[in-house]
Amino acid sequence: MIGGDRVVRALRDPRWAGGAAVRRTRRWLRDLRAEPAYRCLVCGSARNRAYAVDLPKRQFAVWVCQRCRYVSNPENTVDYTAFESVASFSLTPRVGTAERPGREYHMAAMASEILGRKKLDVMVFGAGRSLDYQHIAVLSTVRRVVMADVVDLRGEADFVNITEGTSQRFDLIIACEVVEHFTDPRTEFARLFRLLNPNGLLVCSTNIYDEGHPKKHSYLYLRGHTSYYSPGAIAAIARQNKMLFDFRMPRYGEPFAVFGRRKRYVLFTKSTDNLLRVAQYFGAHAYAPAEEVPRRSGTSTSSG
Repeated sequence: MIGGDRVVRALRDPRWAGGAAVRRTRRWLRDLRAEPAYRCLVCGSARNRAYAVDLPKRQFAVWVCQRCRYVSNPENTVDYTAFESVASFSLTPRVGTAERPGREYHMAAMASEILGRKKLDVMVFGAGRSLDYQHIAVLSTVRRVVMADVVDLRGEADFVNITEGTSQRFDLIIACEVVEHFTDPRTEFARLFRLLNPNGLLVCSTNIYDEGHPKKHSYLYLRGHTSYYSPGAIAAIARQNKMLFDFRMPRYGEPFAVFGRRKRYVLFTKSTDNLLRVAQYFGAHAYAPAEEVPRRSGTSTSSG
């Protein structure tokens, strides 16, 4: 606000007043062009709100994009290339074993029914300890299953290092509890989309941010979780890559139990026919299938 002396001078000298306005405009433009402290990793917006989140064992600096609502926890990274085996990875109910199928299997079985064709080439990305690829391989609609990750911890014959790329293309890609580990979502999603056939389907399992203070969302602070997607962030990623998408809530276990109101399967495709098939599938199924999780009385179901 202009002070009293400046008002008097402005009235006496209009040219000085005009010059002052020009100088203020130049300062405003300079500040506007200055690189912000943080840009959204999804939509690139400079409008982000910072939160300092104090937890019992650690403090996090979290950013929430004010445009697409993507949430970033950039300090919560894990270098998975440093691992030498999958032994230290968690073994939760969603992780398939030799005896029991896990979530990846159910995601693949659902997707194969949606696609409605045989001889599917399937990629399972970031499986960790899960052996679901073995169960997926015996589905009657599947021709072959390829494992993919940033490092080969199993010594599988059919393995793709996702960072090195491949000329192979797939009808179906399963990414179960993986995309929240992306430190560069725009690049890493685009890399997955390039591996899809034109009529292929990518199915991800992750939590979706539905507003509120970041501290209340414990999913963001699980080890290695750096990305927390909102509906707007998923829409931005799809738009950048000319993809179509859909959200579906999974159903867990028997008796009926829905794991968390934020858990979703996110389905990406370039095919309008596939998106129609998704709608038709969920016309007959209220929820997407998932692993069986024992439900204890008085507690909420939790399996990641």
